[in-house]
Amino acid sequence: MMDKNKIIIITAVVLAAFILSLAYSFYFKINPAVDAAAYDKIAWNLVQGNGYKESADLPFDKDIAILRVGPGYEFFLALIYYVFGHYLWVVWIIHALLSAAAAYLVFLLSKEIFKESRNFFIGVAAASFMAFSPDLITMSGMIMTEILGVFLIILSVYLFFKYINSEAKSVYLVILAALAFGAAVLVRTPIALLFLPFAGYFIFHKNWRHFLFFSFALILIFLPWTLRNYQTYHSFIPTNLAFGYDLLAGNHSGATGELEPYYLNEQFMEQGRIEGNKLALKEALFFIFANPLEFLKITFYRISIYFSFARPTGFWFHLEGASRALTLALSALYSVLLFVFGFFGIYGIKELPPTDKKRAKFFIWTLLAMPLAVVWIIVETRYRFLVYPFFAVFAGYGLWTLFNKKIALKILLGIFGILFLNTAFDAWRNSERIIERIAELL
Repeated sequence: MMDKNKIIIITAVVLAAFILSLAYSFYFKINPAVDAAAYDKIAWNLVQGNGYKESADLPFDKDIAILRVGPGYEFFLALIYYVFGHYLWVVWIIHALLSAAAAYLVFLLSKEIFKESRNFFIGVAAASFMAFSPDLITMSGMIMTEILGVFLIILSVYLFFKYINSEAKSVYLVILAALAFGAAVLVRTPIALLFLPFAGYFIFHKNWRHFLFFSFALILIFLPWTLRNYQTYHSFIPTNLAFGYDLLAGNHSGATGELEPYYLNEQFMEQGRIEGNKLALKEALFFIFANPLEFLKITFYRISIYFSFARPTGFWFHLEGASRALTLALSALYSVLLFVFGFFGIYGIKELPPTDKKRAKFFIWTLLAMPLAVVWIIVETRYRFLVYPFFAVFAGYGLWTLFNKKIALKILLGIFGILFLNTAFDAWRNSERIIERIAELL
């Protein structure tokens, strides 16, 4: 049990997450645009009975909705609109609540991982990294998938660690973790790679019965949407049809590894959504196997982008002048603190008691699933937001080891140096774009 002062501290952090997210949303009052506008249209069409479409007057195979990330977030929005009406401010409030819940879940997750250490500081520091993230605060004011995705991914991992740590190994925790995980995948498809460490745990411990329960619960989550898609498109589509187009966008001659328009994708789309996705996938795979060295080079660039400090959030359409400059500065600083102390914490797991070390090592595998899910496809700054809760936990532990002088300061400086060199490399490769962006601020 926590004493009164500790309860006050963690409550203050969670409330700060809610207030900051809500204040940001109501201050900027961001109208949906681009992807956000698409999610909003799809959700409202669902409420109006037009089906899962972005354009109600188009047939399903001509509509672009099935190519969007989803369908989890769109149905989440539709439920909100159905209950409360088509009001963005309701979404902002719910996003703020999810941000606060995510911060608290990271606190609880830290307690599950560092169970023997039972250090309150680690959990509060980890929760603070979530609560005060300028990137996540910005996303909470948009009709975007990241806030719900981050919440669900933390929930699924937290429930899984609750299961790991429970003496009874409750099957109910297995089912709840699977349901949360399945919902997370329906919101952000790359989260699916988390299945590997989850499955690996069951297989390593030869717990086949619980593995079957976990898998069966996952199937139940995907079954209704998969059946609907088979009836609509006569094809097996468990989530969406974005994969082939995204893979080709990031893997072709001259690709930068980032999400950029590619003329073949536009041509393939004209063949119909199903056939176009197949053609894009075929073209991308041909490029990868025919040009393995170039694929590896582009993948190296994507890894560099993923961990670069030179990729701050801030170039959103609703920001300008001082607000844009401040957002860029805070986002860049946040990435430095999160990644430097996160890797420092990962390095420091050798100082943990044996059982905590074992849990922390497994947690590293869940962390790795996030970048590995995207670095071979395409990478954008917001694609790394899903790894934030994982690094937040290790960053909290990293801060604790630093304050308690468990690890030499030179290790921290070495980690910063490596990440700084990577940032310099990323900045050098994209110097022209950076100069253009700087000119936008002046």
